[in-house]
Amino acid sequence: MDKQSFYQSINETTVFDDDFFKKIYGYSVYDRPFLESVSRKLISLGRKDMVQAYNNWFTRWKAEDDKIRKGVASWYQEKLNMEWEQKIRKIQNRKVVGKKNGTEGRDYQFAGLPQDW
Repeated sequence: MDKQSFYQSINETTVFDDDFFKKIYGYSVYDRPFLESVSRKLISLGRKDMVQAYNNWFTRWKAEDDKIRKGVASWYQEKLNMEWEQKIRKIQNRKVVGKKNGTEGRDYQFAGLPQDW
């Protein structure tokens, strides 16, 4: 169902559940005036309580979404920190090996120019 069909289908018999609120939110993400037009339509239908119900639903949904995002961000930060520590250990190990065999600070040796020059 596209946005316009959804809007036209809102009437006195509409079921105002989570799916309904998700559709309003989804359409309003890219079309902010859509939220206001749905609000006006609900008020004209005598369902001003559904405007508040949507606001309550959105507040709950946003809190859950923020919690999930924070968890993902925390996990990702830990992953990046582990990768960084591995890189540091690898560099430090390279330096230790270099001190032992006299190649500290050199990752390569110049082998000369190609023969076909």
